[in-house]
Amino acid sequence: MADLLLTIHCAACDADAVVRALRARAASPIHVREELVRGRDYGDASIAEQVSGLLRRTALSLLVDAALLDALVAAAAGARRERPIRWHAVAVAGQGRFE
Repeated sequence: MADLLLTIHCAACDADAVVRALRARAASPIHVREELVRGRDYGDASIAEQVSGLLRRTALSLLVDAALLDALVAAAAGARRERPIRWHAVAVAGQGRFE
């Protein structure tokens, strides 16, 4: 049973590489969302993003079993990418589907 929602935030140019790394380790569907982030943490930003204060990021989310978390984070960290990634995992209290 999937009991964590893992979300990885990465630069848009790195999204495909990180998705490939995650898919090699997990069968769960990966939801991909483009994000615009206004903020002051420029450690992940390109020069153009630093100047504008607008970070263009992609969020990848998937439901995973807690036992897979470390392997998935390691896979994302090992993906061929240009920029840093951030991640967080939160417990899923419930889930379902309505028809």
